[in-house]
Amino acid sequence: MATETQKTGIDVVGDVAAWGAHFCLFYETKEDLLDTLISYCKSGLEREEFCLWIVAEPLTIDEARDALKGAVPDLDRHLASSRLEMAPARDFFLQGGGFDGKRLTQTWYDKLAEVSARGYAGIRVTGDTTWLTKKDWSHFCDYEDGLNEVIGNRRLAVLCTYPLEGAGAPQILDVVRTHQFVLARRHGRWDVLETAVLKRAKGELKQINNELERRVSERTSQLTKASEALRETQAELAHVNRVTTMGQLTASISHEVMQPITAGITYSQAALNWLRAQPPKLDEVHRALGRAVEEGNRATDILTRIRGLFKKAPQRKDAVDINEAILGVVTLTHGEAAKNGVSVETRLADGLPLIQSDPVQLQQVILNLIMNSVEAMSGLAEGSRELLISTGKDAAGDVLVTVQDSGPGLSSEACDRAFDAFYTTKAGGMGMGLSICRSIVEQHGGRIWPSRKAGPGAIILFTLPVEGTVHESAVA
Repeated sequence: MATETQKTGIDVVGDVAAWGAHFCLFYETKEDLLDTLISYCKSGLEREEFCLWIVAEPLTIDEARDALKGAVPDLDRHLASSRLEMAPARDFFLQGGGFDGKRLTQTWYDKLAEVSARGYAGIRVTGDTTWLTKKDWSHFCDYEDGLNEVIGNRRLAVLCTYPLEGAGAPQILDVVRTHQFVLARRHGRWDVLETAVLKRAKGELKQINNELERRVSERTSQLTKASEALRETQAELAHVNRVTTMGQLTASISHEVMQPITAGITYSQAALNWLRAQPPKLDEVHRALGRAVEEGNRATDILTRIRGLFKKAPQRKDAVDINEAILGVVTLTHGEAAKNGVSVETRLADGLPLIQSDPVQLQQVILNLIMNSVEAMSGLAEGSRELLISTGKDAAGDVLVTVQDSGPGLSSEACDRAFDAFYTTKAGGMGMGLSICRSIVEQHGGRIWPSRKAGPGAIILFTLPVEGTVHESAVA
């Protein structure tokens, strides 16, 4: 079961950069530039994507091709099949002798239709800017700003590269303004810079979250513990927790909804182009329309999943595929993970039995654990940020889920109290997320617990009985 994420090949971004990404790299040395772009293009070729490398000084076409061939032994095959194109920046950006942003914008629309019709998974582009002169800078910035609309949520990712040498504060500010996020590499070290818009949105979401937590705290303080009012409030807390968490993911959710919709439009446009051909190329039309239908179905599936997580409804039990539930949540959270430099990996066992579960509440448990790990790792000053989610069976035959990160880890006290209500190690946190996870898991007849590990990071495990089995621990 595949998720709509793409492996960038760039360690600091991880495996979860979304289609529609428009980001940039400030580099210091030719070696840093070459190392980054080789990994970026190699990853695209391995994933059956169309790759376009627009080469400029300090690299030449021959240098770029030779270096890439060292990492991709069958490079000649990719070049011969036109899956990889390498073009000089001056020829690409300065056709006709000057820079024309409108012409370039139309070129991207044409390239999207062409590549989509050829059946590639998507388009991966990179281009350098050392050719750019001062007189064209403002026009180029306007073009870069408009490129965000072209890329939108299409199956296109663009990495623009800028040399740090000679880049003053005004130029850096322009670049930050026109890209979704910015990477910087100096002396072999990476940094990820957030844009002002993203920081402002996160601040507003934090205020909303604090207000929701205050209201929950006031409501919870009025309740006593095994009464009916408590059970109703637990359900309401779980709902508020879901809505709060989903609110933090608003930008990513919007991106995930728009991506298949715009992809479907692109395929439909390609089909129209094939119909206008003389004679019409019906095989290509059929293929493009088929992909448009697939994208429409995918958009429907995403909307259904999101609506379910927002919906306040009584608990129900269905036969649920745990792997499918995990991949669904990974899809919704990969944008947040990418913005925090977290690499997400799944190792999901084949052939697991179905579990009897409320699908929404099960996904809420997974959602809370992922977001906790991402938040914990976001504060790391150095080292890798890796999240591993795996599934399997325990000794009793129950389904076992393990969530392991490379964050700061859990203290002895945190291991003992992590799932207690109102216990938190976060500044301003409510301490209800893991408590809600425990309540949900135990209501389903399972158990959840932390495990300390050697070295950095934390491990959270939980089990759930398979469909048709009942454990004594499930009776409350």
